[in-house]
Amino acid sequence: MDHAARLAGLTLLTICSTLCACQKPPRSRGEAVTRMVQLQESGHYDDAVRVVENWMNQHQNDTSQNDFLHLQIAIVLISKAYHKQSTRDESLDNAASHLERALNLYAAKKPEDEDTTLFGIGGAYEILGDLSKNDKCRFFGKARTAFDEQLPLIKGDSYTAYGKTVALEPLRVEIRKHLKSVEDKSAQAGCSVTCSPKFSPDKT
Repeated sequence: MDHAARLAGLTLLTICSTLCACQKPPRSRGEAVTRMVQLQESGHYDDAVRVVENWMNQHQNDTSQNDFLHLQIAIVLISKAYHKQSTRDESLDNAASHLERALNLYAAKKPEDEDTTLFGIGGAYEILGDLSKNDKCRFFGKARTAFDEQLPLIKGDSYTAYGKTVALEPLRVEIRKHLKSVEDKSAQAGCSVTCSPKFSPDKT
């Protein structure tokens, strides 16, 4: 699977309505994320990031989903790095910064079973490793740690929410597949692979 397809797959978001950039400020977090996705898809990466950053700045009393929002911003910046080579390094650095913020916020919360935030963060770090010239080992290592810590959170055979039941074994299979992929890429890059520690997010 190429990078463009994987970037599209990472953005696992529900788009509820069609919005345009000229509309009034989003009324909810969901609208902010929806607008961000639309702006990203039309190539307006900086505007996409700005929508969600403005939302967080204007709603500092509710940070419960900010780890998810920083992850989504990182995905937008990774997409920008992939499509705009002239600012690639800057976009990758900014994406890494937002992933660290996502990790810090996630670590401050008590993770719930079936919470797949770490899977998303790991996937983003894996792509950073693919695209990076100088930090492949660091990014692949963080991806591996995320996948390792995600697996124990996926418990049981299925998960039911909002009247729908989802089988969990396919998710575990997908996580293991990405874990194996990162381990192979680390070996190819000549990285020193050791047992994955608990996350200790970089200080930013």
